[in-house]
Amino acid sequence: NGISFIQVAESYLQETTDVIQRIRELSVQSANGIYSAEDRMYIQVEVSQLVAEIDRIASHAQFNGMNMLTGRFARETGENTVTGSMWFHIGANMDQRTRAYIGTMTAAALGVRDVGDESILNIDDPEKANRAIGTLDEAIKKINKQRADLGAYQNRLEYTVIGVNVAAEN
Repeated sequence: NGISFIQVAESYLQETTDVIQRIRELSVQSANGIYSAEDRMYIQVEVSQLVAEIDRIASHAQFNGMNMLTGRFARETGENTVTGSMWFHIGANMDQRTRAYIGTMTAAALGVRDVGDESILNIDDPEKANRAIGTLDEAIKKINKQRADLGAYQNRLEYTVIGVNVAAEN
């Protein structure tokens, strides 16, 4: 069921958005000069756990046993992306199908974990925290773009269902 597949992916992306938003809040706090190095260290501990949570969500986001956010259904866009797509058969006849793509939504793909050395987003001083805000804004844009694409796929599938039902009545 393609619509269910898309709705499940959307739910996992909402979780990822919530985590990224929390990391952004912590980055804004850390960018403020009123916090001590010790305060920032505690903030960094939470950020580290939240980055790990992004990867946990990506690796556990499944539908019918298929990982959804690790690149299995992604379009080739760069070095952090695996190629693939999900085909939905949308009619009663051969070749009546459509393709959906879901990008890689791991911490590395979102820019909050370095691909090479596995280091995570560092906000342990105000300048690094300030740069992190921009990185997180880009991650949010990437997730929002994916969610918009999923919404478009879902709308297309829902209209297809209506069309198939009309054809069945005739």
